[in-house]
Amino acid sequence: MKLRLVAIFVLVILAATTLMAQTFRGTILGTVTDASGAVVSGATVKVRNVGTGQERTTTTSADGSYAIPELPIGTYSVSVTQSGFQTAVANNVEVGVGGERRVDALLKTGDVSVKVEVAGDLLPQVETTSAELGGTLTSDTIKDIPVNGRDYTKLIYLNPGIAGSPDQISDSPGSFGTFSMNGSRGRANNFLLDGTDMNDGYRNDPAINEPGVFGDPATILPIDAIAELRVLSNGEAEYGRNSGAVVNIVTKSGTNQWHGSVMEYNRTSSVGGARNYFNNVDAQDPFHNNQFGGSFGGPIVKDKTFFYANYEGQRESGAQSGTSCVPDPRQIAADISDLAINGGEPFPNPIITALLARNPWPTPNRPDPLWDGSSTYETGCRTDPGTGATINNLASSTPFKNRVDSLIAKVDHNFNPNNLLTGRYYFGDSDQSFPFAQLAGGLLPGFNTVTPTRVQLVSLSWVKVMNANQVNEARLGWNRFAEGFFPEDQSFDPTSIGLNTGVGKYEGGLPAINVGDFSQIGATNGVPRNRVDSNWHFIDNYSWKAGRHDVKFGYELRRTTIMQVLENTFRGKLSFGDLTSFLQGQPSDGGQRTGNTRRHTSENSHAFYVQDSFRWTPRLTLNVGLRWDYFGVVNEKSNLFYRFDPATQTEVQTGQLYNKDYNNFAPRIALAYDVTGKGKTVIRGGAGMYYDAFAQDIFLGHFPWNCFFCPGPAYPGVGPAAISGLGLRLDPNPPNNPLPLDSNFPVYDTAGASPNGEFFGADPKMRTPYVMNFNLNLQQSVGNRAVVQVGYVGTKGTKLFRFRDINQPTEAQITAADLACEPDPDNGSFCPSGYGVPRAFQDALPFYINQEETAAGSIYHALQASLRLNSWHGLNSQVNFVWSHAIDDASDSEDFTPNQAQPQNSAGPSRLDRGNSSFDIRRRLTWNFAYDLPKFGGSMSRLKNGWGIDGVLSLQDGQPFHLNYLFEGDYSGAGQGFDRPDVIGPIHYGSLPNNFLDLRSFAAPCTWGNTPNDGSADETNCVPGTRHFGNEGRNSLRGPTFKEFNFSISKNTSITEKVNLNLRAEFFNMLNHPNFSNPLLPVFAADIGNPGADGTHAGSVYSLTATGDVGIGNPFLGGGGPRGVQFAAKITF
Repeated sequence: MKLRLVAIFVLVILAATTLMAQTFRGTILGTVTDASGAVVSGATVKVRNVGTGQERTTTTSADGSYAIPELPIGTYSVSVTQSGFQTAVANNVEVGVGGERRVDALLKTGDVSVKVEVAGDLLPQVETTSAELGGTLTSDTIKDIPVNGRDYTKLIYLNPGIAGSPDQISDSPGSFGTFSMNGSRGRANNFLLDGTDMNDGYRNDPAINEPGVFGDPATILPIDAIAELRVLSNGEAEYGRNSGAVVNIVTKSGTNQWHGSVMEYNRTSSVGGARNYFNNVDAQDPFHNNQFGGSFGGPIVKDKTFFYANYEGQRESGAQSGTSCVPDPRQIAADISDLAINGGEPFPNPIITALLARNPWPTPNRPDPLWDGSSTYETGCRTDPGTGATINNLASSTPFKNRVDSLIAKVDHNFNPNNLLTGRYYFGDSDQSFPFAQLAGGLLPGFNTVTPTRVQLVSLSWVKVMNANQVNEARLGWNRFAEGFFPEDQSFDPTSIGLNTGVGKYEGGLPAINVGDFSQIGATNGVPRNRVDSNWHFIDNYSWKAGRHDVKFGYELRRTTIMQVLENTFRGKLSFGDLTSFLQGQPSDGGQRTGNTRRHTSENSHAFYVQDSFRWTPRLTLNVGLRWDYFGVVNEKSNLFYRFDPATQTEVQTGQLYNKDYNNFAPRIALAYDVTGKGKTVIRGGAGMYYDAFAQDIFLGHFPWNCFFCPGPAYPGVGPAAISGLGLRLDPNPPNNPLPLDSNFPVYDTAGASPNGEFFGADPKMRTPYVMNFNLNLQQSVGNRAVVQVGYVGTKGTKLFRFRDINQPTEAQITAADLACEPDPDNGSFCPSGYGVPRAFQDALPFYINQEETAAGSIYHALQASLRLNSWHGLNSQVNFVWSHAIDDASDSEDFTPNQAQPQNSAGPSRLDRGNSSFDIRRRLTWNFAYDLPKFGGSMSRLKNGWGIDGVLSLQDGQPFHLNYLFEGDYSGAGQGFDRPDVIGPIHYGSLPNNFLDLRSFAAPCTWGNTPNDGSADETNCVPGTRHFGNEGRNSLRGPTFKEFNFSISKNTSITEKVNLNLRAEFFNMLNHPNFSNPLLPVFAADIGNPGADGTHAGSVYSLTATGDVGIGNPFLGGGGPRGVQFAAKITF
């Protein structure tokens, strides 16, 4: 049966020229009738683009219907003529991206030269021919909405069905808290710019406006260049690649009229801004953001050739405040005085002396703790005896900066009414610098992460009108995303101070140096790294109007290539137990990774589809289609992928990680029923299957939580491109000083390299994930200006990505080994760390073997409602409300937070981790409006008129999370390091950030006490045989709610007839309502810490420590920050 379907499908595709729409244009369609209600066939329908003069003509079919597809978005006039009838004319017909605008005509008997006009802008706005979900924002709406940072991705959240974490509600989806549409995963969205690919194949994020080193976009798409932004789901068969949202952006084009703009947006913390909620002692953090640019467009040849260009620049600077622990200079001086000579070696060590001369610790500026002349603070600052929290002695403000330059240019050429050629080029370039080392406790100046980024996109489109009922379009797109992450001190050569780390210029800069609990010296371990992603995208389109059938056929080709260098810890790391050992140059630990990390991957994908929009009756339209997607197997140019081999219990080189999957057939069916036949009330519904493309970072840059360095199957510990670990090189002469005084000898022992033993592979039986989408809704037109929609939306995900440890023992095996264990605390051996638990692959080292697989599932149910109001007494408004529940057993393919992709118990069934999705936002309401105040007569009219107000209100429930022990103890005995606790009582939430969650209801997942180590506060105090996986449900807790109101007031003044000045003030979080990030800092996990002496967490509370903007690493411009005020001026002509 399956082969028969494939054969029929191929024959259908070969029978006609192909079409793969994902269109960035629109369609005008309708039915022509006479005064008696009879259809009129053979009538001539002509549409004319008001801006460019482009005309298209067709005739009505036997049933009186017509359709003119592939029209560039814009304003049109429509005329219908037939011998013996008066001419019907509709003006101001707006055609949007991917939209179908219905213009029905009633012809009256009379002279054809007599024109009967119908106002096109008053035509019904309900969708009578499609069941797609989503919304569209036009350029008029976009220009009015106050958008923090002028980031177009924040506009996505104004559409129904969108959900994000509270700190992401108005932030870039490229951040780790990507948005979900209708229960889809955050990286299951497809971004198109002028109909061609705008995706970063590495992460499945948008290539333009994807964040760099922090939450700010590395490049920006100028908002003023956007003609329309459409977000849709439940699309017809022409839409593919992903199961979530299709974000379809169309840029502006030139017209027969010259038009342009010059603008300046400025925001500074010194004017109108509020202090961060947690910064209640120090002065307000400095911040300045300046965005500027302009646009220009018009005719090259009237009615023939047009151009449009837009440039936008951004200059952002500020400082990230925080507190940390640094040594007191008096402590350092005392240590040097007491140990002036140490065993004949110079003291302090010359390398350390030179290092501190170049990068000294800042002087403490907090009164507590004060050095008291003792060695109390040799390993760090004093701790609070009540809470155990460190009392930091340094308040600092680390600078960050961001430079962005973006340019977009577009040319449209009409060869004749039947041939249109469009070309567009985008260029974006930036440099960012941010204190990313804060995640490891580093607040010292000079160790920012620097991120240069360059993004380019090219698109070509050719529309060929074959005849009145057939249109062909070919599109070719190319994009390139190049980004690197480097330490700020990369140009510094450590050998200049005598510290030889044995690396080249690319890995330049100090290693990461930790002294006790003091603030880290050096940049984060994760740099340097860089990647270059390229995508080719080819589409050929053919549409055919055949009576009541609007048929489309399509083909699509995508080729994605990635070059990556990922040198995690290649600069090395050094750890010192206390200040004295640091001054002596005697580290207690250290290491370095080495090997070839350059990888070149590629993937070729193909898609075919056929669909038919069939007007069964004048009131009922059916959309039926079938799509076939083939996502090519990701391969590495030199076959440097590796997989785990059960026979040898090690990694082996392979040319293909997983099997090809040709079985990706996606049927779609939908209906739209015009209840009254007047285009006022429509019932719409549909169901379809949607497949998801692979994001390549699951093979190149994985993020599991149980590994020190686990970037996927591209970086093994064996083979020709093995990644190895180096330990410290000990000086053979006393006193075994690991920091050689001779810079010719490296600190790390190259002779003692050990292979990277952390396995991460892919299940060879992985299949393509897919999602079933289904919906039923009612649209009701209220008057001529408002549309209400209410409906049910559901999705069901199958074969979704997750990963697990295929070598984890079962609870029964752990219990048996635990009971058989004989601890020897005198020699440092405790249970369970001192025994070997039976495993499937006992000889594999380390024990855990992570493997990506397609075994997760999800379900989503929602009630969605929206109200759109267009041009009603100067008011444009949209209200969206969603009441939903998203459930799954994994919310991503990677663990950005523990248990997001990997279950707590890899050996158990998936249902044990089934719970709220990470993006499960139960209730969410958004309201955006733009209101032009009424005009007044009399004197001073230029001052009194032209005022407008605009706003965005966002309200939503909190994001789910759960508690983890996060390497604080292996209570389950599975060796994973992120066990969840037991819940032993009702959950209590506090009203303030410092007591957000009462922890008395949580306890260690074992019986406490009765071991040789009784009284300790770690897993060695568990009674043998009682340890287990905690019963706290995955994502069973709720973070803080989100409430934000952005507002702007503007004044338009006509300078001349064609020149206008717009002045505006924008207020972000105008009411300064405090919004807090989920308790996921400082390392993206809600770490519950160690239990008390009785095994519970009584007396402890979980505090919120960051506002939403800081929580995503995007202070000031991110969602959830304190009030900010921005002023702008724009001249348009």
